[in-house]
Amino acid sequence: MLFSSTSKSPYVAPESSVGVQQGVHETVDSATDSKSSIFQQDGRLGIAPVFSTLVAGHRQARLDRHWLAASDTEQRKSALQALLTQQLRLIRDLAESCFESTDQIYAQVAPDYRIITGLASGVDQLARASAQTPEFSLHLLAPQTVNESDLPTHAIDRGVAIGMQAWHHKDELSDSEFEVRDHLALSFSDLLLAVWDDAEGDQILSGTARMIEDALLRRKPVVLLRLEKNRSTPVLMLADPQRLSDTWIAQMRVMGADTDSLLQVFSEAEPGSEEARKQLQEWIEGILLPFRPGLEQNNRERVLISRIEKQKPLLLYLGQWLIWCVSLAGLSSKSRQRPIPLAEWLKGSWLWFGMMFNPPVKSQPYRIVECLSTEARTYSRREELVNRAHGFFSNLARFDIRQAIDSLRHAPCSRGYKAIKPGKTISDQHPIQEPDLEEVFNWSDTLARLFATRYRDDTWMIYYAAAFAVFCAVAGAIHLWPASDKGLPYIWVFLEFILLHFIVRRVLKARYRDYHGRWMGFRFLAEQLRYLRLGYPLLVLPKSFVDPVWEPAKSSDQTPCMQLISAESWILQRVLIAEGLPRDAQGKKIYTLTQHNSSVLSYVREVLEEHRQYFYRSYHHLHHNHASLHRLAFILFSLTFIAVTIHFFIALPGILIFTAFFPAWGAAIHGILTQNEVSRVSSMATSVWQQLTTLLEALDMHEQKIAAGHTPSASSDWAETHTLREMVCVASEILCDENRYWHQLFQHKTPELPG
Repeated sequence: MLFSSTSKSPYVAPESSVGVQQGVHETVDSATDSKSSIFQQDGRLGIAPVFSTLVAGHRQARLDRHWLAASDTEQRKSALQALLTQQLRLIRDLAESCFESTDQIYAQVAPDYRIITGLASGVDQLARASAQTPEFSLHLLAPQTVNESDLPTHAIDRGVAIGMQAWHHKDELSDSEFEVRDHLALSFSDLLLAVWDDAEGDQILSGTARMIEDALLRRKPVVLLRLEKNRSTPVLMLADPQRLSDTWIAQMRVMGADTDSLLQVFSEAEPGSEEARKQLQEWIEGILLPFRPGLEQNNRERVLISRIEKQKPLLLYLGQWLIWCVSLAGLSSKSRQRPIPLAEWLKGSWLWFGMMFNPPVKSQPYRIVECLSTEARTYSRREELVNRAHGFFSNLARFDIRQAIDSLRHAPCSRGYKAIKPGKTISDQHPIQEPDLEEVFNWSDTLARLFATRYRDDTWMIYYAAAFAVFCAVAGAIHLWPASDKGLPYIWVFLEFILLHFIVRRVLKARYRDYHGRWMGFRFLAEQLRYLRLGYPLLVLPKSFVDPVWEPAKSSDQTPCMQLISAESWILQRVLIAEGLPRDAQGKKIYTLTQHNSSVLSYVREVLEEHRQYFYRSYHHLHHNHASLHRLAFILFSLTFIAVTIHFFIALPGILIFTAFFPAWGAAIHGILTQNEVSRVSSMATSVWQQLTTLLEALDMHEQKIAAGHTPSASSDWAETHTLREMVCVASEILCDENRYWHQLFQHKTPELPG
């Protein structure tokens, strides 16, 4: 799968028009056929309702050695299995109630409740047994290669085998390799259900304890079934979200975790009690329904924005009163509704001005609702005309007549989704099925281009209008035609007033509509999905898909609550969990990473080459733009200098056009270049292009090394996969750092009045 190159730099001419794929899927036959995103009938993007529970714990040998080493072994086994099944069904019921409580964010399809576990004995085996019902779908993630004979007898919906092999002729994998598997399993899960005997000592050593630590550091909910030697039934413990403070997390990262530090964030609960159900319900609602405050009808933000949208301009308000008076006098057969009272209109106008000059910062729950309620649509006729004019005058300023004329013919567009087509041989085919992420990418990419076009067109119009306002002032001062005595003496004053009114109105409207902020948000979504696509076949995930998305806080009434950190990160992580583990392109139940090294290498190379070429084109395009516009500004200031010099010797009234308007025009060009950070973005593109070029050369060296047979044969497949994963991790970090720096660079470039 290939997400086409998306330019984030200004003045990029469109190449082709690709519509956003839209459709409504009424049913989902199975978990394998579920889609991560589905367009609703009204054009909104809905996220597939999926809740994924990771079940992890000790192997059978450790259970036998510690907790089951008692006279009532069978009773303890039954108690553990019963409590595990009970908690899984409770989690499913609570998630189901969350999906049923809203129909505005999630797609109207059958929910999918997944259990993710491994193929080991002990707790993994108990989890697989609990998944043998139609209520759950079973997803397996194994660290080593899996044979068909090792698969459980019951149905497996999806599975991934990383294919790890022990290094240096060791019999077992190292702890760090198991941690990679556990970290990935957590990334595809909403909740961790862990079985732990806490027989660790001063330092935690077991993989289960480290997984619990990782989940808590990422602020994922943990349901712990604690096995105590002196108790024949497991102890149910639930993590308290309010105890996962920044201080506790910093302490764990710096000093490391032990048994006591992990258990101090848990509280014991009685299985089946209302208190335990309520505590778990708060966790799951915080994960699945963080947007709920933004949907409430009495939400302060919704009420305020609704009131602003209803506020009528002065002329329209006066027109409503006039029409109402005419209908009241019987001069019109249509009855009209009485306009709002003058006092209310004045109050609304004052509120409107306050919102325009100081737009409020939207809360994260409301931003989720606003983001997912935005329909990806085509450009309006007015937006097309403005963009064509923008392209025409920008190319004209660069003395590119042919491109300027071409800009008048083509409307702005979105390139949309572009799939990589498999090669002619089996080794060239990509190993995984096409993920269902293209709809989200097309949607976010289209909206990012839409709001970026509005922002850049507004920037261009505002600065050019400011320059021509100076021209009008000078023309009025020298009585330039048609402002002569026999013409229209106030025409230039009137035009200057119109331009100043236009500037203020465009700036205030752009800030209130938040074109800049929404451009940043949708572009972040699109770029992170692009980077996910790069590492998805190798299970390399960008940081935004694994970082915590909420933090403990207190509401206005001092009630503890879960506060969302980033609306975009929540959407990305929900899309990833809904998409689930990669699926084998040949239809096998288990997708093994090490069996597709050749095709993955081709896949990664193709994606990196596409990114490298994009940044190469971006650098040259931006560098050409900056040089051309800088040259025009230099010519304008040079003409001003010549005009001022001539004015010392010859008194010409019209010389003010050169001494005032040309510097204002040059300042407008400088303002556009500064506002769009053309020079810095060009330098960033150069740096990323060089780094990706080096990485591609390293891939070539790696391929030559494999061809020469220098890789140890005992672990050749895993060694090659491991190297590929490391290289993709580096590429993902390069691209993510560029996106993060670009985001920080433009974060404060909101529309403002020109100086």
